[in-house]
Parts: sequence; C-alpha cells; structure tokens
Amino acid sequence: MTAWPITWLETSKLKGPLGWGLATLAGFILSLLLTFPYGPLQSRLLAEFQHASGWEIRAADWSVGFPASIEWRDVVLAGPAIGAIPIEAVRTTIEVVQALFGRLAIDYVVQLPGAAQVGAGRATGSLTAASWGSRGPVSVKGHLQQMDLAAVLKPYVSRGTAQGDFMHRWNNTQDGTAALKGDGTMKVEIKDLVVDRVAAGSATMPPLTLGRIQASIACHAGVCEVTELKGDGVDGSFTAQGHVTLRQPLQQSLLDLTVTIIPGPGFAQKAASLSLPPFQPGIPLTFKLAGPIINARVAL
Repeated sequence: MTAWPITWLETSKLKGPLGWGLATLAGFILSLLLTFPYGPLQSRLLAEFQHASGWEIRAADWSVGFPASIEWRDVVLAGPAIGAIPIEAVRTTIEVVQALFGRLAIDYVVQLPGAAQVGAGRATGSLTAASWGSRGPVSVKGHLQQMDLAAVLKPYVSRGTAQGDFMHRWNNTQDGTAALKGDGTMKVEIKDLVVDRVAAGSATMPPLTLGRIQASIACHAGVCEVTELKGDGVDGSFTAQGHVTLRQPLQQSLLDLTVTIIPGPGFAQKAASLSLPPFQPGIPLTFKLAGPIINARVAL
C-alpha cells in the first residue's frame, strides 16, 4: 500500500523534463513555421515550374495555410501547345525541414473550376527533388479525379471526363533534347468523350463521340509505348498500338501507330468527307498513322 506514492513521485520526475523538452521542441517548430520566408518560396516554386515545363503560369493571389502550405488562386497556365488553361486553385504542402536542407518535397492539389461534385475536377499527388533547380533525381506522381477535358483541351474537345494515375522519374543530367526525360507510366480512363473537328494535314477529321476510352502508356527517354489504347461508342470502336516519340514543340511529336477501327453507321457517314475508301459499318479497317502529329500520314 505504501509503494504507489513513491512510484508516482518517480514518474513525475521523469515527466517534468520530458514535458519541458517536448514543449520547447513544439515551440521551436511553431516559430519556424511562422517565420519561414513563404513569399520568396512561392515565387521560387512558380519559377521552377515554369523552367521545368516551359509553360507560363500566372496567379491572381496566394496565401499561406497551416501548418506549412501555400495556395494560389485564379491560376492560368499558358503555352503554345496547350493554349490557356484556367485553374481555380493550386495548394502545395511543403516539408519545411527538407526545404531548409536544399531538397524539395511537396504534396499538391490542383482544382479545376466549375466542378459540380465534391472531389471532381481535381488532381492530387506529390513531387520530390534532390535539390532546388531540379538538379538530380526528380519524381512526380498523381491521381486524376473526374478531370473535365473540355476545360484543358479546348477547342479540340467539347465534352469528356478523365480519371487515372501517373508517375514519372527523371534525372536532370540526361539528354536535354528529349521532350520528356526519364521513365514513367500513365493509366487513364475517359468517359463520354466528344471530339470536335480536328485538322489533320490537308484533311479535317469529323467529330467523334466515344462512350469510353482506356489507355496505358509507358515512357522512356521521350518515347512512349502505347501498351493499351481502345475505345467504343456510338461512332464505333477502335484499338491502337505502337509508340509516340515526343518532340518540342508537342505538335512535332512523331506517331507510329497501327489503328484498327470498326466503324458504326454514324462514323461511316462522317468519314465520307475524307480522302479514304468508304467505311462499311461493322467491317474492321486497319491503317497506320506515321509522321508528325500535325501532319500525320495515313497508310492502309
């Protein structure tokens, strides 16, 4: 009966220094977060993104969140290959300790405008780099959640949503001429896709409506192997295989794809305006796409 007061007293002696130590550590971390130079950091992050992507990025406003995050609002991405893409908000959570040692480790959330459902129109993921300036290994991964393709691929796409996952890793010491360095994979599913008229050389591809497209792509040093690409809808179905060699600008990327189409009645009528043999509904037709995307050659 007399042992418990002594045990409690000894425990109190241990908890006192430990508690003060934890409180001191918490105070140090809090002061570090409050006094961290977020202004120069957010400017540096935008500059690094522009340098790595070649796209211009403009943000109307930015703010700091707790515990260590930066949010940009009313963002616009602009570039010769993508036009101008509006983004409602971009939020990054930064590992401050990593940043102090010259490394970059962030989690990000990108929200497109006009999402009708909670969580839709969003890309989430993480990015790590061995150093600022993307010198050394860099890796990025992410998840696409009901992304509105009409918001990012106008004027080519008027409707469609995409969902999928991607990852990529590269080293900045690799060949600088490659449009997409390193290795990566992407798996995406597109639903309810409507593609407007697209110019292909001297011809104009008719509008296409596809209910579902599945694609899996593996890239290495600027060459992307199409491991799976298939779709179906009211205009018919198709499968494709081959590879795409990425170039800068993107419109000069080289296609080497074998495509098999089983046209539906609607597509057979639309294709009558093209300089191709007549499409018979339900009868497969295989052809090859080769050359630059902007002026690809079609060979039966």
